[in-house]
Amino acid sequence: MPSVTRATPHGRSNRREAMERRLLEAVEALLGAGVSFTELSVERLASTAGISRSTFYVHFQDKGQLVLRLVRTVLAELSEVSSRWWSVSDRAVRSDLLEALTAIVSGYRRHAAIFTAAVETATYDTEVADELRTQMQTVADATRSAIERGQAAGVMRAVDPAVTAAVLTGMVERAGYQLVRGSDPAGDHAIVLVLTDIIWTTLYGAEPTV
Repeated sequence: MPSVTRATPHGRSNRREAMERRLLEAVEALLGAGVSFTELSVERLASTAGISRSTFYVHFQDKGQLVLRLVRTVLAELSEVSSRWWSVSDRAVRSDLLEALTAIVSGYRRHAAIFTAAVETATYDTEVADELRTQMQTVADATRSAIERGQAAGVMRAVDPAVTAAVLTGMVERAGYQLVRGSDPAGDHAIVLVLTDIIWTTLYGAEPTV
């Protein structure tokens, strides 16, 4: 009898991840060319990604569902690089924070189109709006925990961990979305230095250094 080859769960997962990467690249390319995400058709998006319209709908109910997936992917990436400081907050040196913020700003730069699509979609899609809030709260909670560890180790100032984490998270998010998106990449390092000075001084109390 001829053998029957079945797709394994691992194989299906790899194909889905590859498709999502193509869709992410398609969104970034089209929005980077000036196309509004609201006006972007599924047909054009799928065509640019090299998949069929029917394949898109096998995996996503609509463009809002795609945005949810892409937002989770991008913010997971930002959380991973943020952990370069979170994980050593109780013994960090200034360069640890600088390295993490450099990677965060770089992430906002690379994925500016995704954040644009998410913010645009959140104005009319409550699920996307809720997801953005949830993801940012997750980042704030991780930052709060990092502050609490630093305070327990006696290396951070006696700031309110929850409030300070919320403010600092919001500041970095606004800087990434408002200042980095659509600006000259040459200015990214200056943004990173300012963010580093503010956060380091707020938490550790040291005077900023050049």
